[in-house]
Amino acid sequence: MSTMTLEEGLKVLNAALAYARSMGVTVAVAVVDARGDLVTSARMDGSLWWWIESSRAKAMATVTFGGVPSGQLIGRSTRPVAQMLVYMHDGRLAAQQGAVPIKRGGQLIGSVGTAGGTSLQDEKISAAGAVTIS
Repeated sequence: MSTMTLEEGLKVLNAALAYARSMGVTVAVAVVDARGDLVTSARMDGSLWWWIESSRAKAMATVTFGGVPSGQLIGRSTRPVAQMLVYMHDGRLAAQQGAVPIKRGGQLIGSVGTAGGTSLQDEKISAAGAVTIS
């Protein structure tokens, strides 16, 4: 399994936050590695306290399901396997739109999740961060 570096995580985070600022949206962003371990996170001034946990839970869902964007997991969220995984991770998975995979050379190395905007804004902000890694 390829590992995401802190430098890469910060690059993703900063690009996502810059995109959110350009949209005029206040958000929190979390970057996790392919195991779901937190690499970095931040919340913009004025964001709600729980957005950082929501952004991380979206990112965690994406890597848990092998790089599937979190919005595509909504239909799976009531299935027994999905429910078991949520239970195993103490509820820290969120099948809500807003997280996308981060890949290097086609290999999953992590995910970036955003919370605070609309679902579509969150996904676009995350995607703006994820594209900085190739």
